[in-house]
Amino acid sequence: MSKKRGVLVWCLFGLATILLFVSSLTVWSKRQLLDDQAWADSSTQLLANDEVRGAIAQKLSDALFQRVDVEAQLRERLPRAQGAAPVLAATLQNTVGPAAADRLLQRPRVQTLWQNANKRAHAGVLKVLEGKDLGKNENISTANGEVTLDLRPAITRLATRLGVEDKLKANADPNAGQLVIMKSDQLGAAQMAVKILKALSSLLLIVVLALYALAIYLARGRRRLLLGATGTSLVFVGLVIASLRHFLGGVIVDSLVKTEANKHPVSVIWAIETSVLRDIAIILVVYGALVLLATVLAGANRPAVAVRRWLAPSFRHHPIVVWLAALAVFLILLAWGPTAGDRRLLGVLLLAATTAIAIEALRRQTLQEFPEDPHPAVGEAPAAT
Repeated sequence: MSKKRGVLVWCLFGLATILLFVSSLTVWSKRQLLDDQAWADSSTQLLANDEVRGAIAQKLSDALFQRVDVEAQLRERLPRAQGAAPVLAATLQNTVGPAAADRLLQRPRVQTLWQNANKRAHAGVLKVLEGKDLGKNENISTANGEVTLDLRPAITRLATRLGVEDKLKANADPNAGQLVIMKSDQLGAAQMAVKILKALSSLLLIVVLALYALAIYLARGRRRLLLGATGTSLVFVGLVIASLRHFLGGVIVDSLVKTEANKHPVSVIWAIETSVLRDIAIILVVYGALVLLATVLAGANRPAVAVRRWLAPSFRHHPIVVWLAALAVFLILLAWGPTAGDRRLLGVLLLAATTAIAIEALRRQTLQEFPEDPHPAVGEAPAAT
């Protein structure tokens, strides 16, 4: 390569590495934050965790006692124990209420309702962010320009379970049990972010692959070096993402949660909500290692030459068997891969095409290095011309 070409090649390679990192974050954001089913699944995983479920139960119990005058209902139902009503109400609020809410949330039927409610709520929020008509959605409201999640149906269920069916306090906040997800001044920026995210998530991946391919193509005489550098780049970005996930998790939890007892539940939430990011990091490291392995197999070192010599008869006489074996390995890796693996048609086709090109390049190199012996031993048929 000339000096100018070398500079161009490494600039393309550096840009591809940076965009690979950005693309990984956009893919995670789109799949974790903009996918209804992924959001519902992660909410179910959160509810299955004892500490997180306990925190949710406490939140529901607190919201219930903000809306319902439990002490007044106890006085009404226990006329002979008027003096004990405040103590009983405090006991319900601090002990019985959270415990009852926790048991309620453990029921399979309630967990199914929880998952469906989260899915509907997430779909409603996405419609708002995409500027679509919200339609009929019991969980989401856009009144006064604010996106609000309504937890009052769950609070009503808890009140029924405790026997204090929704006798509202005279001075109760009518919005108790509603969570403001987004304020009006944040809505425009969020809608723009969703549009950009949807556009970039697929486009960036294609650009990254094109930049890597262009850099390797332009690196005449150094293509194997660039192929190895590409594998190293994939491994490097995967390790950076995994490290950032671990480091940022601690920083975010420490900045958001000041009470030590609440830090572990929030850490669990972070781990579950970034599980797709972890899977992406694993995929990049595995694919990068495979690219490095392919680079080594194409090298001039003794083990690589020995492997190619061993493969030469199969490439020459049994190419169908080689391709079937490669297809089997590809399908195993595709099935084994973490849940974030791009099993969508475009991702599978790109990965399959890249694998096929690598195998064909190895086959041609091997057959060129080890052509069929033009002077076969006695008793062997001569090679076909």
